[in-house]
Amino acid sequence: MKILILEDEIYNFRMLRRMLEDMSQSYNIVGPFSTVEMAREYINYYDDIDIIIADIQLSDGLSFDVLDHVNDNVAIIFTTAYEEYALKAFEYNSLSYLLKPIDEKELSVAINKAVKLRMSDNCYSTFFRKIKDNSNFRERFVVKVAKGEKVILLSNVRFIVSEHKTTYLKLFDDRSFAVDMTLNEISKQLNPELYMRVNRKYIVPFEQVDSVEHLRNGKEQLHLKGEAAPEIIISRIRKAEVNKWLKERSLTT
Repeated sequence: MKILILEDEIYNFRMLRRMLEDMSQSYNIVGPFSTVEMAREYINYYDDIDIIIADIQLSDGLSFDVLDHVNDNVAIIFTTAYEEYALKAFEYNSLSYLLKPIDEKELSVAINKAVKLRMSDNCYSTFFRKIKDNSNFRERFVVKVAKGEKVILLSNVRFIVSEHKTTYLKLFDDRSFAVDMTLNEISKQLNPELYMRVNRKYIVPFEQVDSVEHLRNGKEQLHLKGEAAPEIIISRIRKAEVNKWLKERSLTT
């Protein structure tokens, strides 16, 4: 797995390299490329890149000027200190948009997602083509924060929960952001192949479902991947629909 890093600060590159080496010694880490010119020259000669981790602002311009020349089968993970580029980043094959300082858990989730795509039957280009074909579905949220507004990509959301009459986006780094929509409104805007409202409180992405446990009282509990997962009991009125959704995606109960 060849990972190309576009980064103009050597400290940030060394930090990323250390994180990636901790994940797997098999990764071929190339870089850093600190300028648009350097990165373009490399990409013009080599076409065996699997993943690009790109800081948006390089020393001589924006990495978007590099990524315009990248093949469609390359997954891109953006790393930046600037939130305002999030919408622009989605125009590319972006799996994740990570804000600096980079959280190792968020990086690991993004890399694992890219690796799974590469190892699956579907290539990156097919995956992203499906995303673009389903552009009528919601792909991001804009939430209010202390300094204004923040863009949250749906790919960074672990689950969505309704608590105390407020809907929250729960991210992989355990941060929560309130969104001014009901769970019912959100569920109608999401791709039903990828997201399911499993009870009155939770919407979950299929890729975060680990297993389903059958309880003695006839109820079923949905277990999510990762630590500190909430206890999610599948609604009785949604049980058949949820089980069908899981079985169609090869997660049988």
